[in-house]
Amino acid sequence: MTALILKDIATLKKTLLLTIPICIVLAVYGVYENAIFMIPLICAMIPLILTAIAFGYDTKSKFEQFAFSMPIKKSGYVLSKLFFAFLFGLIGSVCLFILLLIQNEMSIDNIILISLITLLSSVLVSAIQLPFILKYGAEKGRLIMVITYFAIFALSTLLKEKSYLLTDMIKLLSKYSMSMIFVGIVLLGLLIIGITINLSIAIMNKKEY
Repeated sequence: MTALILKDIATLKKTLLLTIPICIVLAVYGVYENAIFMIPLICAMIPLILTAIAFGYDTKSKFEQFAFSMPIKKSGYVLSKLFFAFLFGLIGSVCLFILLLIQNEMSIDNIILISLITLLSSVLVSAIQLPFILKYGAEKGRLIMVITYFAIFALSTLLKEKSYLLTDMIKLLSKYSMSMIFVGIVLLGLLIIGITINLSIAIMNKKEY
């Protein structure tokens, strides 16, 4: 799987050189405008784009036919496509943790919860994308991407205009046991991720290369 990840990084080298500065600028803008919720939204959106481009390159070069003629597991191929989601989610969660810690407006439990949810949501969104791209291809699978982008930008606009909603949500969560909330969210997220990964592998196994 490491070789597959390195292959995607090498393939998307030019795209990454353009994407990373854009992400930094957007994150800095979000912090400057006191809209740090942009960080988890960026971490969810960018991996969608990178993964779709990686699939496009694989399809164009017929890499899958070559890869599966070698001892490469289809499960490893599927998991490798979540690398960018995990990487950006991890970076976003760390940045969000540091920023919220500096602001010192929330308890450490809430900060940890939000940071971990950022990581989980980034992987979750990309995991949901996988079955569609594997089933319908990089071109047709872009429909779900367009819908996802629209949903992300709509959520971003809503949170920017009504930032009190996020505050009210946090206050509501604080009334309950943080450990129970954390376990519930993580288990639900992991369950959905597990289902989508298994579905993606099943789709791969039915294909002939």
